[in-house]
Amino acid sequence: MPPRIRLVSLLVAALASSAQLPAANLDGSTPEVGSPEAARLYEQANDYVTTMAEGSYSYSYLQFYWKHAESNVERARRVYPDSPTAKALSRGDLKLGPYPLDYFKERVLFNLERKRLGAFDDVNCAIYLYGLDEKRNDPIRDEALVAILEVMARRQRWGEVMAFPVLDEHRPLLLQTIFRVAADYDQKKIVDGMLKAIRPDEKYQSDFNPILAESMVLLGRPRSALFQFVADHPEDAVRTAAMRAVVDREILIHRRESLHLPLGSSIGDIHFNVQRLALRDDVPAMAAQLFPDRAQDATPFLAEYSASLGAAPGSGAPVGAHLAYLRYLADSGRLDAVRSYAREASLDARLSRACDLKAIELFAEAGRTEDADLGRKEFGARGPGEADQAALAEFIGRMDSKAVPLVVREKTFAELPISDPCILAMAIMDWSLSPNRSQRGATPWDAIIFRVSGGFDNLPEPESTEVSDAASAVKPY
Repeated sequence: MPPRIRLVSLLVAALASSAQLPAANLDGSTPEVGSPEAARLYEQANDYVTTMAEGSYSYSYLQFYWKHAESNVERARRVYPDSPTAKALSRGDLKLGPYPLDYFKERVLFNLERKRLGAFDDVNCAIYLYGLDEKRNDPIRDEALVAILEVMARRQRWGEVMAFPVLDEHRPLLLQTIFRVAADYDQKKIVDGMLKAIRPDEKYQSDFNPILAESMVLLGRPRSALFQFVADHPEDAVRTAAMRAVVDREILIHRRESLHLPLGSSIGDIHFNVQRLALRDDVPAMAAQLFPDRAQDATPFLAEYSASLGAAPGSGAPVGAHLAYLRYLADSGRLDAVRSYAREASLDARLSRACDLKAIELFAEAGRTEDADLGRKEFGARGPGEADQAALAEFIGRMDSKAVPLVVREKTFAELPISDPCILAMAIMDWSLSPNRSQRGATPWDAIIFRVSGGFDNLPEPESTEVSDAASAVKPY
């Protein structure tokens, strides 16, 4: 046989024999190398999910490894398809921890992404709590929404807060909250932009004019300008807002003076800021100016102001007057009188409830933790939901305490005896605005998310396959 023909025959034979060998893995490895590697990838993935328990790690840390676990499974299937491990994975014979593979990829990792985002910071955590029951519609949930919007606006996240998704019925609440923060904190660019962009009917529904009157008082604008604004906008809500701000401003300034605290150029409260302290208001004279023909409309405000100075209000006085008097008693060191005030004043059930909550707050603020705890437990025994309100009052007192400063640690919020997620969100947001806030150790947001929605059993399907895929794995490099 000629050499050329012999060479061709040998080449054909070699090709025929090589076609019968097992197919190489995607990385070019032989089955002897690829099968152990596929088994190693699965064992590592299963180890991540089995040994790293939710609640023992932050959600960011947990997600990092659980997404790597999914990546390991996908690599074993894709790169070593003929290995025993890949075939077992495809048949569904193997799980990741207690979870079937598809359930882990499509539901566990998607839910883990939601939890990680919820534990990112204080605002995200409050939003997560607020959104746990999207069908819920009640005043407490609305209060939580306002608290979230206020914190975002106070941090000047204007674009985000303006785009915050709310129902049409809540849009006035959104605009009102954003505009109040902008006006009260003298954010002129935002105020002018909203006045120009918002429709007249939305401005009216969102109380833009009353808020502007309020801000003129708090910022210490000339009172001649305030009176002119009130004359130009004669609606009752404008006069009432201005008078409300006058009383709040004077009470805050007088309290600092009576406690011998330095005034400085401004006073920051949790929810508003008083500036230009050299300008002082004669409250009765302001009432006469704002309500020249209806002195009775100013009576509740004057009663509250008088109570803050130490004049005990009558049993029929508005709730604000009674709470102001309790504050006066506490500042005067008469906390035992605070405890018995509602009973001795023969207040009705509504006023008594408000005073009892205020007493819990004031005991906590004074550092009398045993009295505060006792009041909280007694109040909480009154009925459903009351325990949460009492716990919130106690937390606010702890938050404002100079006697026993609150230091937030990893489990502080998670261990609050509050069952309503929206009330817990309010506590977080109030703390976020407190000038006394202090935090040490690990951030507390992971512990909160774990408390309210720990576990990955019986999860719903994600909104879409795209969302599930985006949350499912670390993509190959």
